[in-house]
Amino acid sequence: MEWIWLLHDDAAPAPDALAELLQAVERAPSVTVAGCKQLAWNAERRLIDAGLSTSRWAERLTLIEADELDQGQYDGRTDTFAVNSAGMLIRRDAWEQLGGFDPALPGVGDDVDFCWRNWLAGNRVVVVPAARMFHVEHRPHSLATPSAARKSQVHLRLTHASPWKVPLHALGALLGSMVRLVVSILVKEPGHGMSQLGATVAALGRPGAIWRSRRNAAQTRRVPRSMVKGLQTPRREVWAHRRSLVEAIADEFQETDSLSPEPSGDAGDDFVALATNERGWIGTGAVAAGFVALAASIVGLLGLLGAGGVAGGGLLPLSTAGDIWRSASTWWIGLGAGLPGHGDPFAYILWLVSLLGGGDSSTAIVWLLLLAMPLAGLGAWFAAGAMTTLRRYRFIAALIWAGAPALQVALNQGRAGALVAHVAMPLLVLALFRATGSALGRGATFDQQQNHHRIQPSGYAAAKPLTGKPGVNGTPSWTAAAAAGLALAVVTASAPSLLPPFAVLIVFCGISLGRRGRTIWWSLLPSAALFAPYVLSVLERPRTMLADPGLPLGFEAAPLWQQLLGQPLKFDVNGGLAGLALFGPSVIPWALALALLLGAPVLLLSIAALFVPGRRSRVTRFLWAGALLLLAWAWLAGHVATGVDGNLLVAPFTGPAVSAAGFAFLGAALIGADNLLQLKAKAEHGRPVQRAAVRIVSAVATLLLIAGPLASMGLWATQNVLASADTSASASGALGTPRLVQPSGQGTLPATAVDHGQGPEQTRTLVITAGENGGYTSSLMRGAGTTLDSLSTIAAGRSIVGSPGQERLVADDDATASIRNAVATIVAGTGVDPRPGLEQLGAGFVVLKSADTAAQLTANRIDSVPGLVAVGKTDSGWLWRVTPLNQAAAADAETAHRVRVVDAKGAVVALLPSSGTSAAGNIPAGGDGRLIVLAERADAGWSAWLDGRQLSPTTSGWAQAFTLPSTGGQIEIRYTTVWEPWLSILQAVVIGLTVLLAIPMPARRPKVGLMKEQNSLRKEYSSV
Repeated sequence: MEWIWLLHDDAAPAPDALAELLQAVERAPSVTVAGCKQLAWNAERRLIDAGLSTSRWAERLTLIEADELDQGQYDGRTDTFAVNSAGMLIRRDAWEQLGGFDPALPGVGDDVDFCWRNWLAGNRVVVVPAARMFHVEHRPHSLATPSAARKSQVHLRLTHASPWKVPLHALGALLGSMVRLVVSILVKEPGHGMSQLGATVAALGRPGAIWRSRRNAAQTRRVPRSMVKGLQTPRREVWAHRRSLVEAIADEFQETDSLSPEPSGDAGDDFVALATNERGWIGTGAVAAGFVALAASIVGLLGLLGAGGVAGGGLLPLSTAGDIWRSASTWWIGLGAGLPGHGDPFAYILWLVSLLGGGDSSTAIVWLLLLAMPLAGLGAWFAAGAMTTLRRYRFIAALIWAGAPALQVALNQGRAGALVAHVAMPLLVLALFRATGSALGRGATFDQQQNHHRIQPSGYAAAKPLTGKPGVNGTPSWTAAAAAGLALAVVTASAPSLLPPFAVLIVFCGISLGRRGRTIWWSLLPSAALFAPYVLSVLERPRTMLADPGLPLGFEAAPLWQQLLGQPLKFDVNGGLAGLALFGPSVIPWALALALLLGAPVLLLSIAALFVPGRRSRVTRFLWAGALLLLAWAWLAGHVATGVDGNLLVAPFTGPAVSAAGFAFLGAALIGADNLLQLKAKAEHGRPVQRAAVRIVSAVATLLLIAGPLASMGLWATQNVLASADTSASASGALGTPRLVQPSGQGTLPATAVDHGQGPEQTRTLVITAGENGGYTSSLMRGAGTTLDSLSTIAAGRSIVGSPGQERLVADDDATASIRNAVATIVAGTGVDPRPGLEQLGAGFVVLKSADTAAQLTANRIDSVPGLVAVGKTDSGWLWRVTPLNQAAAADAETAHRVRVVDAKGAVVALLPSSGTSAAGNIPAGGDGRLIVLAERADAGWSAWLDGRQLSPTTSGWAQAFTLPSTGGQIEIRYTTVWEPWLSILQAVVIGLTVLLAIPMPARRPKVGLMKEQNSLRKEYSSV
């Protein structure tokens, strides 16, 4: 009889091991597989395993306690479920009968699978405790990684399960991996959870390998599957064993083990890392900077105090929190006659602002404007702690960022997106620094850890690494990476044009930093999930992906040299300061002086950081590269028109890019200041004259750094106080911009129109504004009027065509032309009835806005227009109600509805209540040729059902319609897309997991769930 003896290259048998094995199998002819007792290589009495088992879920088990010593307690064992392949003695005919190891399990799980099939073939497996095998534990670069172990476990479970249980096991394995992912995120180890989920998907994605393994097992099976269940370990014993492992080796648990995931850097120390002495929480400097910024903000925006809302520039009033959420998540844009497309990502930010304001959205925007400066200063204070430990430099950084020209322009022009991006930028930079471990802090540096954690001469044992706090000195942080993802989502949703350059920078950082950069990849996930629905809506109009949220505003971008000084808008060197006669155009270039005072010291210090010897030169170079990339991208994006301001094509605002580049320069300047301070300390040992010169230069530099932002905030506040409310533009070439934001009421339409617009009628209001030179502009509004959250960059850019730099406006489509024709008919006052066009638009009211004499004459002409009944003058303008065109409609309602039923002649015979993007109600029976018509642009996403039967879509001019049968019944209309449920689920999952990961974990909180699994893997697979 021939036998096969298997040996590993990292294991050595005792001299008598083979003799003991042969003696055991000779005494029991039914034994076809025999194994050795496994002992540690470096500690010959420490047990590794004395036979193997599995749980009911095919998990490999040794049931050996941590650091358990061999005292003969297992010498009585014989039959066991499986044995380790190191030293496995196999009878040759059994090996050939079973076909050897399963090729689908290379190196992990092959011994368990072979013994499992051996038992099912009617043979026995025994362990021979007298046969000893000395095995290296935790071999570097072993195949037995956690993901390989999970993949093997799932494969074994599906291979040896009953056929009817295979789908249940597959579903259970997938759900179990998802639970592991959530648990790993909660304990700040997402890498482990992701690897387990990936391994599960990889195992389930090999149906061919599973089928071949099941076929081979079925061909050699001679006994029922239930015969081996007695050798498997019950669930209670598995749990008790894992619990004992956690209690025994929790203190010695090291994540650098070859069987554990790579160290995340968090290690449950997030709160401890945030509380370092160097970083500190709110200090005297932060409070002082915050109060200075708050004082300037209150003075400059004094007229907004107590206001219920604001409007002007790029701002409009906001809806309620619920309406904002619907605007953000909808796939149908409710502007004018409607158009397909997902809501802007910035609407989600407005929803968060509304929640922070207690649900009062418009008041929340007022407070956002008032607190933007102090919030920006506090954010810069915290972020500066990642680049310098000196509090005076952090105070200066807070002042500079609070008084940045880009923020002042955003405040005065009502650019809500640019404002939010500027406030959130420091938090994003801080989170990115901490995610890669690039922030300053105490503890061992990354290089020290690398030097300490080396392989010992034996090649197998490794020293314990030096522990570092997460986020500092080269120790990456998953928590900070998740926070960076949330901050990046806020910044890019507020300024979409920043998404491409930030994505490039993060990808480059992740690649160049290697292991340190593995956490930063998570920061891209929230933005990707947030923008996914929007991107699918703009594939035909990619230019809109760069558009700024809010009303499009024309501007003249500053040249590069002015952007390097932090100025987003162009100014003339001799243009003076806007709104300040004392500093008007003169022989003194006041504009240039203020720009240099604010931007030159920071720029010079950032340049010095490139050349002055000192630490963190790599970070300085990266900050400079990022700043130049951002400015170059802003220049390129400036050649792409994304909106229309009147008849002027508008490109993305340069303010957010200047803000991002400015903070990069500020970070480099802080590093440069630290390096110069080190040179100053060396110069203190020189001659007295040299010491005095160094001190004078240092004092002057500090004074200039403080004077710049103080002068900027003071002059900005003074300009806003002195400037008249009707200032439409700054003086030609002057530095600064007038304040366009003014207090406003809660709504833009009369209450009567709002009631019908928000009711089941969903009546619209045609708003006509009398302009200069006898011109008119118009807007078809819904509900309470057009709000900031209902604006859409897709709608703003849909009329622009052409390559970058050669854009032009296309002619109106039928729906837009219908609005213009209705306005022309109304303001002409020629006696032509405008109601057919208004009825198709669903317009039930007309409002004329203006208070001059020309508007009064226009109002008098409109009074004579057929079908318009004058309601009177309101706070929102003159109001007229549109009477129904025929008696059937007049009997049902006094105003037009969004959804109506028309007969074969086009006359309205019934009206249907509606809400949002849906409508439902009862349709009476009628004649043939009837249509149900929506006052919405025709689109394939609209669908209708009558008593559960889908209706055929058609059109009525430009409007969506459906053919009605002569019978009546219950009708339901809604707008749907194939992407809607799946992308919403994706967004909820990604954002939810990121929020969980971003929540700091207390330092001493036990990682119970994850440690059970990791410690079990560490022990059970230590000798594979």
